[in-house]
Formats: sequence, structure tokens, C-alpha cells
Amino acid sequence: MIFGTIFVHNKTLSLRESKQPSKTTAVWKYWVSSMPEVPDRQLTIYFGSQTGNAEELAGKTAKLAKKFNLQAKVVDIGDVKPENFADTKRVFIITSTWGEGEMPDNAESIWVSTCEQNPSLGSVNFSICAIGDTSYDEFCKAGLDWDAKFNQLGATRVHDIQLCDVDYEPAWQSWANSALQAMSDLDTGTIMVDESEVVAETTTTQASAVATSGEASEELAALMSGDRSLAILFGSQTGNAAGLAEKTAKLAADYGLVPKVYDMDGFDTSTLATHKRTLIITSTWGEGEMPDNAESLWQTVNSQGPSLSGVHFSVCAIGDTAYDEFCKAGVDWDEKYQSLGASKVHDIQLCDVDFEPPWSLWVAEALPKIACVDSSGTLQIELLEQMKAYGNSSDDDVVSGDYAPGVINKAELTVTLEIFRYCPTAAESGWDTVVCAIPANASIQDMLTAVKNNVDGSLTFRAGDGTGSPTSGVRVNGRLVLADSTSISDVVSADGRIKIEPLSGYPVIRDLMVDYSKFEENRMKAKPWMSSSPREGEYLINGMAVGVMESEDAVKLHTASDVMSYQLVHSMSDTVAYDSKYEGPGIHLQRWNRVNDPRSSEKYKNSLIASLNHPTGVWGEADLASISRYGPEGKTASNGLNDVRAYILNQTNYRGPHGRLVKWYGRSVKWTGKLNETTLYRQVLGPVGLISNIFDGVSARMVLGFTRTGGPPIRSLQALILPPAGIGKIPNMFNSKVKNHHQVVGLFNEIDQRF
Repeated sequence: MIFGTIFVHNKTLSLRESKQPSKTTAVWKYWVSSMPEVPDRQLTIYFGSQTGNAEELAGKTAKLAKKFNLQAKVVDIGDVKPENFADTKRVFIITSTWGEGEMPDNAESIWVSTCEQNPSLGSVNFSICAIGDTSYDEFCKAGLDWDAKFNQLGATRVHDIQLCDVDYEPAWQSWANSALQAMSDLDTGTIMVDESEVVAETTTTQASAVATSGEASEELAALMSGDRSLAILFGSQTGNAAGLAEKTAKLAADYGLVPKVYDMDGFDTSTLATHKRTLIITSTWGEGEMPDNAESLWQTVNSQGPSLSGVHFSVCAIGDTAYDEFCKAGVDWDEKYQSLGASKVHDIQLCDVDFEPPWSLWVAEALPKIACVDSSGTLQIELLEQMKAYGNSSDDDVVSGDYAPGVINKAELTVTLEIFRYCPTAAESGWDTVVCAIPANASIQDMLTAVKNNVDGSLTFRAGDGTGSPTSGVRVNGRLVLADSTSISDVVSADGRIKIEPLSGYPVIRDLMVDYSKFEENRMKAKPWMSSSPREGEYLINGMAVGVMESEDAVKLHTASDVMSYQLVHSMSDTVAYDSKYEGPGIHLQRWNRVNDPRSSEKYKNSLIASLNHPTGVWGEADLASISRYGPEGKTASNGLNDVRAYILNQTNYRGPHGRLVKWYGRSVKWTGKLNETTLYRQVLGPVGLISNIFDGVSARMVLGFTRTGGPPIRSLQALILPPAGIGKIPNMFNSKVKNHHQVVGLFNEIDQRF
């Protein structure tokens, strides 16, 4: 740990493999076996990967190898021994470079062993694809080292090494087709060593390998020559549309397309017309609104109205039929593109909450159609069947699982990052400052990961999966956000500063990592899970009652609980940090959601209400305004908690101090048009409450009229002579602590928000 300032000069913190590997990265370790097992057609593809990008490219290369009649095997380079390199005569190595020119972690050991043993590789034909970052001095050094080592050990280079910058897909695509062609030609005795001898057009080579007949193959090859770019724009609130966009991109490569996934947030409107092939995948939020990341682009497109003639597109919309404005955002984009002159290649697909099946149908039809758009922007629909055959030649299905949103191009930001640091061993805390350049589209978590990997490996924080993990919360420039789903551009200050600290209301374990154990204990005690009425509910096979719910009730329930993280809501409270017995708003909101759930049994609801009305329940929150100020989620939580209070007051017929406060507050204002705080105090607390606080000084102050604050000094003198004080406000108390002071604060906050 360092407390101080670190300046990263002329260097972007390493995000060159910034796409977080999915939970299914191991899927690329497979045999591709469309051809019979002929030993001399085998190709071994070794990958050295730190974050999964090189591993993914190895899988894509293996998939492409089938079109060259090669049987490809993808192998983690860390799982082999030096002598294994000679097992096959065709070898690819796809590797990233880490840090200042180091091998990725999985390649370090085999690299050292190879340098020590120096096995003979005279029978091996090879090529290298290296991923790096030109902002580093040792650009692609790991790949260059492997290239030099294989050449030194006697292996034959069939294709020059390919050096790829952070936008590695186009360079890899060109290398893969050329190098695979060279590997395929080994059996004919033709080894193209000079890159100039390799077929120049990537897509032409790809198309020539299509297993179609005579003229058709030539037509398809002509179609697939030139620009094959595909723009996939996503509008996503919770990550579902982003995930589908990434899956769509993976499938698009089967049709000879070069896809790029774009977040609508920050997308340059002026470039819309340049994307001749465009797919839009968007969800709908609330009552027919655009997702947050799509709103700005939508408004800009509507105000500018750019001409989109020559653009071919299709839309996939995700929604919920429980809402009146089902899939409205997608329908709006579909209509807007048509009104601006774009051509629809396939009808819009409307997806309900179970969106995977309809998306699969849409992508199976939309991709081959949009792939039939040539480089001039002309749709050659007569080649559709050949294109479908070409794309379906792969026997690989889309891998299920989580996918990181595609990398989007935004301007690089120079950021002054302040990070709270705490070491439990030394019981020391402080701040580290890092000045760095980083892509604006990177998330807070991406930035913290880059600092951990490049500056200080001891930095500790909770990492999420990129979709808004509830436990990834941090405080950034005073805002409570989920680090794994919040972009830097959304929180950076005007002067380029970002201050990150742990969530309040939780014990700090180390740095930005907090302890959620107390919260989880309270949640366990609260039991905010379903407990259906057996008489009214539906039953599962195991006999468990699950209850029933109408669509209107579902909408209401969803709206009331529309928060991404109850842990974050818990931190919004000003009370939890000071009252260890207070359960917190995150727990109360979950309870209230079950009360509103029509599937819950009456007995269960009554127990929940009793818990909410407990001293540690909703009345323990000093000021709900402290929660509502934290954006939409804070307002949702605050509204829900206010609903709880209103419900309890009606159920109890305004008994108890809280009910009496509301009742007498209303009567005072109704009768006199004024609020007499002295009278209110007496009526709310009653004789017992007055006596219990008499020695704390509060009752005496009320009796003597010391309730005025501010204004000229004469008012205080008047209060001594003419009690009661009339209209005024309870001043800060300088005597001993008031019993149940959180309740006292809460009571008067209902009257005067300035307290």
C-alpha cells in the first residue's frame, strides 16, 4: 500500500485485455472435428492469455480452420511441456503480452522450460499472432519472443507474425485467414512464407472455402469481398440486451462478417450512416422509456434526423407483456430508422421476459440476410440460401452464459483518481492518488482492476460480473454506485477527478471492501422470502405452495422493488452507522415487498408488519430524505418506506407517538393555520413521555418556551416571558442525550425538513 500520488505518464492503464472473461471461457478448449481424423491435417493452437481475449481468438481460429479442411485443437499453453510442441507439424501460438513485456501468467512456466530445454522443432511449421498495446514500450513482446524462439529451434515460419493492438479483431482476422491458407497448403508442397504472397482479401479467402458449387461460390466470394463490418448497437438497463448483442456478434463471424458491439451511450450520431449493416438490440424500461444508456442517442437522433439511406438494419426488442408499452423502445427505433430512409432486412422481433428463444429465431434469420449486403450497400437477397449454408457449416452453437458487453469507442480521459486505503494489520488509513489515462467507456471496476494490475497489487475491492452485482457497491464522488456496471464517464467530475471510498454503514475490511455479514444476519432474521397461502396458491411437484399473482399486481410489485442492490440502499441511511440495533432500509424494503405480494399468506404478512412497526423497524430511520437524495433507487426506496409508515398508521388507527404526531400536527394546522411545537410535543409524548425526559432538559425547554431559533435575539427573550413559544423549531440540545433520539429526530423531520 502506498499513500501518495502516482503519475502514469503517456501510458494508458492496461486494459488491452479488458473484456472480462465470461464464466464459459473454458468452452474454447475443444476439438473441432468436422473432418475425419487425418493426422497430417491436424493443427494445434496454443494460447497464452491473461484475461481471456487470446483464448477466445484461439477458439475462433479453430472454428475458422474447418473451412480450410484442418482439424484444430485448442490447448492452454500452460498445460504442455516443451517437447509437446513437436507433436504436430502445424502450430499456431496466440498470446497476449502482460505488464511491461511479460508473458501471461499461464505461459510463464512453459516459456522458462522451453528456454532451458531448447527442444528440436525441425518438423514444425508455425505462425504467431500477438496481442498487445502500442502505448507500452514492449509492444507484443511475448509474441515476438515465441516467434524468435521457434525460429531458433528450427521450426519453419509459414506466415509472418501478426502484431495486434487493442482493437485486435481486424488484424487477427486477416492473419487467421492467410495463415490458415498457408497451413492448408502444406500438403500440396506450397508454403507461402512471404506475407505478400498470401491472399490479400480476408473475406475472399473465407468465401472461397465455402462448400458450394461452381458459379454460386464465385458469386458468394464476390459478395464477401471488401468491407464486411457489422455494427451491433445495444440499449440495456440491466445487461440482458448487452449480453444478446455479444452473443449475436459471436454468431455473426460465421457469416463472414466483422462485428463490433456498440453501447448506445456515447455513440457518435454522425457515424450512424456509415454503418451499412446495423443490428439494434434494446430493452424497454419503465412505462415505454428508452434504457438509460440509449436515451441520449435517441434524443439526438430525433433532433438531428440524419439521413440513413443505404443503411440496412433489423431490430430485436426485449420487453414484458405485463406492461402496456410492450417493447416500445425497440418499436420506436424500428420506425425511426425506416423514417430516416434505412432499409429493413428483417422484421422486428418482439421478445417477452423469456427472451432467448425469440432472439434465437431472429438472429437465425436476420444475420444471413444482413450478411447478404455487399460492400456497396446493396442487398443481394438471391444469395440468401447460399449464405445460410455458409453460416450453418459450423457445428458450434452459441454458448450459454454471461457475456461482457462489447468494447465501445469513446474518447480517452485523463483522470485524477483518489482511492481510500485501509490496512487492518497496521490499523492505518489514507488516500492514494493516481493520475492516468483511461477509456471513458471503462467501468469503475475496470479502472480499479487496472490500478491493481499496474500500480499496486494490494488494492482490495469486491469485483462483480459486469452486470451490476449487488455487492460491488462503492461511493464515487459522493454517489453510491455499483462499480462493475458504472462507466467512468458517468461519474467523473468536470475537472477530471474521481474519488472512490467504501460504502458507509458497513465495517471496512480492507481498502474498498466492506463487511456485509451484519446485513446478511439481519436479512436472515427478517426472513423476506416467499411464504404462500396454501389454500389460495398453486403447488409445485414437491408440494410447495407458490401462490398466484395477477399482472397488475406483478407490475406494482416490480415498481415498488425496482432497486439493483439492497446493500446499496442500506448504505443510503444516515442512521445505520450510528444505531447498531437498527436493521436498515434495505431489510425493511424487502419485508414491505413481501407484504405487497398477493401470494403471501395473511399470517406471514402480519408478522412482517409487526417487525416493521418494531422500534428497530421503519420508525428507526431518522430522515427518509437522506435516502431519497440518492437518485432513482433512493427515491424508490424512500417512497416504499413512506408507504410502510402510512400503512402502519392506518392499521393502528394513529395510535402511538408516530400516529399521534401526524394526528395532532394535522389538527394544529387545521385549527389555527399554525404549528405550536410546545403543544405538539406534549400531545405526542403524553405525560409519561414528558416525565421520562424531564431530567434531560427537553421538557423544561418546552415548558419555558425555548423553541425559537434564528431571528433577532428579542425572540429568545420573548420566549422566556411569553411561553408557549408558538411557531418555531426545537433548537439543538446542549443537555444530556434524549432517550430514543432517533425517534425524536424522525418525528420533527416530518414537520420541518430543515432540522
